[in-house]
Amino acid sequence: MGIKNNKIFITGASTGIGRQLALDYGKAGAELWLLARSETKLTDLAREIQKAGGQAHILICDATDEPAFLSALGIAQEESGGFDLVIANAGWGGKMQYPGDKNIEVLNQVIDLNFRAATQTLEYFAKFMVIARHGHLVGVSSIAGFRGAPSAAVYSATKAALITYLESLRFSVRPFGIFVTDIRPGFVRTPMTDRNVVPMPFLMEVDKASHKIRRAIARKRKRFTFPWQMAVLLHLIKAAPDFLYDWIAGLTFGKQAVSGRTGKAESNTPA
Repeated sequence: MGIKNNKIFITGASTGIGRQLALDYGKAGAELWLLARSETKLTDLAREIQKAGGQAHILICDATDEPAFLSALGIAQEESGGFDLVIANAGWGGKMQYPGDKNIEVLNQVIDLNFRAATQTLEYFAKFMVIARHGHLVGVSSIAGFRGAPSAAVYSATKAALITYLESLRFSVRPFGIFVTDIRPGFVRTPMTDRNVVPMPFLMEVDKASHKIRRAIARKRKRFTFPWQMAVLLHLIKAAPDFLYDWIAGLTFGKQAVSGRTGKAESNTPA
């Protein structure tokens, strides 16, 4: 898969899908600007990319710290001189339970990371791409944005909002030759999904997911839901009447909707 995107910016690059995308683009010869909170993980990733022949610049930043985050975006723009591709990938599920003392705190963190930071990333770089009349903006949403998923109320809401935002953004920047892609992954094996003990149909390995995402971006897809089996299932779920969806979702995830998502790690801190 050839590289047309020579300068790439990725948030949430220290783990999961973001890390694999960075590694694969780096191996293909791209110059990358990678943002995440973990200095250790980003430093290790940058070394791996450089050994493979790519270039990597790291930005250590908590994307929910708005002043620091916007400053980091400015540094990346100045250093790069303008990006060919920007991927707003950072996200977190959180754990909410009922009754719950930390639900408001978790809700705010998830909104700040999944929606505010994602849209700020895309809006910030959209300005420069529009002026240059060149670039590709990508947001990583989720299949969880199609209907309200039990045990993931705020996660589903932020991903649904991001899906709508990306669709609207596409019309605003299209006259300037800017492309927008909405990536909607199903279940991908990452440190975040490794915590789940709920059913994860059609679970995909992260390297395969990266290949599919990069191919969709290269083809300038407007939206891309994968794996295909999940895409078909989601169309059926969206069309299902409420009583049927409530029965199936409640039967499968009902307990987690009250007690919170169960998993191997119970930390309520973004990974």
